[in-house]
Amino acid sequence: MDLVIGIGNRLRKDDGIGPTLVESLRPIDGAEFHVVHQLTPDLAPRLSEIDRVLFVDAAINAAEITLEPVAPAQGHGIGHAMTPTAFLDLAAIAFDAKPPAWLLAVPGYDFGIGEGLSLEARLRLPEATRTIGMWLGTGSETARV
Repeated sequence: MDLVIGIGNRLRKDDGIGPTLVESLRPIDGAEFHVVHQLTPDLAPRLSEIDRVLFVDAAINAAEITLEPVAPAQGHGIGHAMTPTAFLDLAAIAFDAKPPAWLLAVPGYDFGIGEGLSLEARLRLPEATRTIGMWLGTGSETARV
């Protein structure tokens, strides 16, 4: 089972890229989708029950969409201070969960207070959706129709 986690705060404009992308995906056999405001310890046990995980989040000061493997690394704090690498570290220590993990980082342009993605962020959604589809092994047909 693949787990795709969309991370972000929809009240901070482009920070909502992760949830927007993940909620746009159609159900796929062998994949589970979660949308979270931030990574929290209560989701960590789920990592012991999956084959691999993809974190989808907005990137600050990035020019391109990137998809890169991530590994557990010590981190501090909870909430947005808990990065995917710190979250993986928590899951490994507390639950012996060590699934292969990737981070899909999508450039954000406006992180001000407010709802809705900027035009620039919305223009990145099709490419990001195709990237998720390739990661899931379904090609580019992952968006709901």
